[in-house]
Amino acid sequence: MILGALAIAFAGFIGGLTGFGASLVGTPLLLLIGFPLPQVVVINLIATMITRLAVLHRERAHIAWRRVAVLGAASLPGAAAGALTLHLLPPSALRILAGTVVVLSGLRLLLRPAREARPATTVKQTIAGLLGGYLSTTTSLNGAPPAVLLASAKVPPRTFVGDLAGYFVVTNCLSLLLLVTAGQFDGAGLGARLPILVLAALAGNLLGGRLIGRIPRTVFDRAIVALIVTSGVVTIISA
Repeated sequence: MILGALAIAFAGFIGGLTGFGASLVGTPLLLLIGFPLPQVVVINLIATMITRLAVLHRERAHIAWRRVAVLGAASLPGAAAGALTLHLLPPSALRILAGTVVVLSGLRLLLRPAREARPATTVKQTIAGLLGGYLSTTTSLNGAPPAVLLASAKVPPRTFVGDLAGYFVVTNCLSLLLLVTAGQFDGAGLGARLPILVLAALAGNLLGGRLIGRIPRTVFDRAIVALIVTSGVVTIISA
């Protein structure tokens, strides 16, 4: 339990700092500690949704609300597909799938760094939302697709964090409802541990959020890429 709280607190710190890394960091750590994947999905979806509510309020002036609406709406069919097909794939296959998607996303940013911003068109937003939705209900690693989209568009750090906060609140809420509806919500065994883990995530997120805007843009961008690739590799290895 202590290791789980420390892991989710560290993940919350990264999420508060980068806007999206909580599940990317928390998933492999919780899996390595011994939490089963279905419980990891529930923990991440709930913890991220709750921590992002505060961020959503704090960064509301910097958010591109139309983009958030498109990403959130597009995530619904993807999340539904994930909830309906979750039982068809073994957990190890889902981990490998999620890890591969995450690594490829990071490598794309690393090997093809955009010197100029690539506009986040509605089509790109829709694709990112669909992919994120599917990963949300299957692995909870739903941040990579929209993060790659926003990083390529080179949006300001506070807009990056704010847009992702709005996306996470909408997508995670929808994903939890879909998992419950499909009978794939695995909260058994968590019990009183879930509130403790959420509080740990909130504490870490609060600390990380205080550093937003104080880190140079180049360091911020490199940290995002490193986080994406490393988390994907660890997820694949843990399978």
